[in-house]
Amino acid sequence: MSGFALAQHVTSYMQHHAIATSSVGKINSNPSRSKHLETATTKVLGQLVDFVHLRSETYEEDSRIPQIEFGTPEEDARRRDITINALFYNLETREVEDFTGRGLKDLEEGVVRTPMDAEQTFRDDPLRVLRVLRFASRFGYEIEKETARAMEREVVKGELERKISRERVGVEVEKMAEGERPVLAIQLILKFGLYECVFRAPSRETWTENADVDAAAAQSVTRCTLKMLDEASLHALIPPQYNVTLHDRRILILASYVYPFHAAVATDRKRNASVALLVVRDGLKLPTNDADSVAALHALVPRITAMAALCCAGPVERNMLGQLIRDAGARWVVATVFAAAVQLHSGTSVEQAVATFSAFIRAVREAELEDAFKLKHIVNGRDVAALLGCRTGPGIKPVLDRIMDWQLAHPRGTRDECREFIVAEIAPRMPL
Repeated sequence: MSGFALAQHVTSYMQHHAIATSSVGKINSNPSRSKHLETATTKVLGQLVDFVHLRSETYEEDSRIPQIEFGTPEEDARRRDITINALFYNLETREVEDFTGRGLKDLEEGVVRTPMDAEQTFRDDPLRVLRVLRFASRFGYEIEKETARAMEREVVKGELERKISRERVGVEVEKMAEGERPVLAIQLILKFGLYECVFRAPSRETWTENADVDAAAAQSVTRCTLKMLDEASLHALIPPQYNVTLHDRRILILASYVYPFHAAVATDRKRNASVALLVVRDGLKLPTNDADSVAALHALVPRITAMAALCCAGPVERNMLGQLIRDAGARWVVATVFAAAVQLHSGTSVEQAVATFSAFIRAVREAELEDAFKLKHIVNGRDVAALLGCRTGPGIKPVLDRIMDWQLAHPRGTRDECREFIVAEIAPRMPL
């Protein structure tokens, strides 16, 4: 019986017994998206439940898309990725059934292993390598020795590189980044020599600078990022509207994972682009917004670090501080946390990093610049053009930049005072 048919039977039973039901959703198979068989979904007693039939799988040598047939419970359990994911609950006997003979013991002992021969399991579907890493890091479990040996074999790494779509790799990395132990996840990726395979960069031939890539830095920066996220004294200074969210945490971890590429630049569509951005966008197939955010955090590190050092030394001109906040935009707080993490990675103590970047946040707040990126020009482009006797267009932007700089330096300045500044300071220097 298919999962869809079973879901319909369950729904009919609930209707017969006056139990609230919902419609049955049918999800067709889509092998190109790693959806290998049809499933059904409906609510049972208010809980969303997936229905799928027991199956067996066979693989062609050059594909991770299996041939699927109806199977026995034993066959279904053995085709799973790891033993702790192969446990069944018998609704009739109300007992957990362990058809691999190892799942319950592995669950008790905290072990991740494949139900069958590890190398063959991984060669059939190399995505299981990343799933082993994800579950081991998620629960803090040990990877069983034979499973670990198979993951280290070059033939398995080659199959992972050849068979698995970048979208599927990205899904696994995203789940690791969102998990409770992102440091352990990147540590395992490095341990098994999978960093270059997972975080695939564009060909070195496209790189405009021959930057060194120290993969080990990914683990260090990730650990430092988590430390900064736990620093209550730093976060107590953050404006409430910019508190770090779960989405921000995810971006911070992704930025940490690809930090080894922070100094690298490559040609992309006839333009220069951050290699870290290309790794996230093309190597992991994550949303463009994620890639842009990661690249922005990397680019802002030296600027925020330098400004934080100035804030520690004494008062900083308000317009300098404001321009940095405008360039960083709404992500300025997240970028500050990341800059502190990189400083910690570079050898600064936790106490010094917290003190340095707390001074920066404090200076921003005292200058009332938290929302500087939202500030509008008090004299618009059309009025500026009229005052200067020139046309509006892209050429007016440098003038508008100077006006914004004046506004930041004169927070109480009026529109008339700004117009006087334009006539007295900008107009005489305009080309005839």
